[in-house]
Amino acid sequence: MKHVSFFVSLALSLAALPALADDIVLSGPPIWESAPLIELVQTQPVEGTRFIFKPWANPEQLRKMVMEDTPLLAVAPAPTAAIFSTSGIDLQLVSATVTEGSVSLVGKGDTISHLSDLKGQALALPFKGYLPDLMMRRIEQPGPTTWRPTYTGSLMAGMQLLLAGKVDTAMLAEPMATLALAKDKTLVRRADLCTLWRDATDLADCPPAGVVIANPAFGQKPEVRAAYRAAFARLADNPGLAAELLAQHFPEMAAASDGFGRIKAIDLPMPQHATVLRDFYGAILEVEPAAIGGRVPDQDFFGE
Repeated sequence: MKHVSFFVSLALSLAALPALADDIVLSGPPIWESAPLIELVQTQPVEGTRFIFKPWANPEQLRKMVMEDTPLLAVAPAPTAAIFSTSGIDLQLVSATVTEGSVSLVGKGDTISHLSDLKGQALALPFKGYLPDLMMRRIEQPGPTTWRPTYTGSLMAGMQLLLAGKVDTAMLAEPMATLALAKDKTLVRRADLCTLWRDATDLADCPPAGVVIANPAFGQKPEVRAAYRAAFARLADNPGLAAELLAQHFPEMAAASDGFGRIKAIDLPMPQHATVLRDFYGAILEVEPAAIGGRVPDQDFFGE
């Protein structure tokens, strides 16, 4: 009887222990949109869930993470998510993100209202055929006719060429735009990308260039979605705080606070805001169908 009593007591003790936490991997690159995910790791706000942040460095690495059995919530470029979906990779679209004020054309000279105002000038862009280039092509269809694109091959190189006087103007994301202005007082913000986009496309919304996706292993998890939106809202109220969070995984982002401080971040949960993202995809489709997989994704992609 003593042995029976011992095992009964042991069973009752084990039953009283808290359940082991379910791991959820959170992933993103060194941009503002990744900060709410790192905030979840800091606060661990969902009981029974352990959040782990693992950066991704390229779309292929992200694709492999989406296809793994570990639950994943990740920030992705909007076109990359569309290509994943149209190529048959199963994923859920949780939300899209607008970070208004995060991308500027910085250079010497007057402010501009249209890209044609850059007549005869060189504009540094990071990569040919990727999102910044596609947006510039859509803003000035059928593409640059009066100005010269200079593709640098990296995000940092545009700022370096601008400071060295090798280009007239550069498209710079924060915090690089603010850093360039601090280093050379003769530079100005010649245009805001959102303003140029709205004027050229007649779309009311700034480009939702980033999205948050989940893999099938993630399931629905409404409590995690709610926690993400709460973290996003906290940082949107004080966007400069994102720099400190990002610096834990990307040390170079420690100096981003001033630049991030001017961002107006907007969370667009799906499917309620599917139209905003669908319209953005439609605008990209006009200039480069292959960039989003040849077509706007089906309704299932948006959770409709």
